[in-house]
Amino acid sequence: MLGYGVPPPYHFDVPRPVAELTADTKSDNPTLTADLLEIVFTTDRVSGNSDIWTARRSSPSLPFDPPTAIAELNLDTFETSSAISADGLTLWFGSDRPGSVGLTDIWVSGRATRTAAWSTPVNVLGLNTAAEDIPRPPGQHGLVMPLASTALTPFNYQTFLSARAGQGAPFGERAVIAELAHPDSSTVDAFLTDDGLTLFYASAPNATAPDATAPDGGAGPTTDLVVAWRRSTSEKFDFTQPLSDLNTAGDERDPWLTPDGRTLYFTSDRDGVLSIYTAAVKPR
Repeated sequence: MLGYGVPPPYHFDVPRPVAELTADTKSDNPTLTADLLEIVFTTDRVSGNSDIWTARRSSPSLPFDPPTAIAELNLDTFETSSAISADGLTLWFGSDRPGSVGLTDIWVSGRATRTAAWSTPVNVLGLNTAAEDIPRPPGQHGLVMPLASTALTPFNYQTFLSARAGQGAPFGERAVIAELAHPDSSTVDAFLTDDGLTLFYASAPNATAPDATAPDGGAGPTTDLVVAWRRSTSEKFDFTQPLSDLNTAGDERDPWLTPDGRTLYFTSDRDGVLSIYTAAVKPR
């Protein structure tokens, strides 16, 4: 029996690939707008390098149209961890492009409307270190970003929270989620729900050296999906659960939950190459 205040466990239906977005090379880091009509992700297709791509659809019940590269954001450098805002007007991503202060920095671009071109990316200097820093979409009503960084543990990501006073305001000083900063494993690719009480993330045993073939250039061991809860935004994430319905012997990472809480998008290489999947959340 679950104890007082402990949330019921998550269970999922059988995952399904998002077939219209699959390719012979990897596709990962899926994030969507709140209306589920636009997805942004990173992929090695065409260029052979990790670039930012997007796809649209006219209804959440329909397949996405053929994806296209976001040309104004991609350089001949490494782009990763694309993170679009709920309204689709801001896009954060990781890159080692010129102007970075670390190995990988968080950059941001904006647009005036959903059909406008993205602006020239700007380095989010307040969030970056000399290590690897990668963004995720802000949760907690768009005010808290669960970014990942190797600043504390070389070659291994830990997750930090950075808050801002309002939409468009700069993010403040970041703080590691201490209760999830384990000495023997990484915490990366976090997704924070709108109420700020649930955090999905990927975890892997610590690596001892960088692995260029690993997701986001991070830990070599395979990653699993985990969910953590807290009772209020002023408390710790005291409860965790591996997502056993979704995890395999390969890589599962990059979780993103739809606003209605009914569908989880994530990345897996269960069929041989990193691809984007969805899984319906079973009622709890």
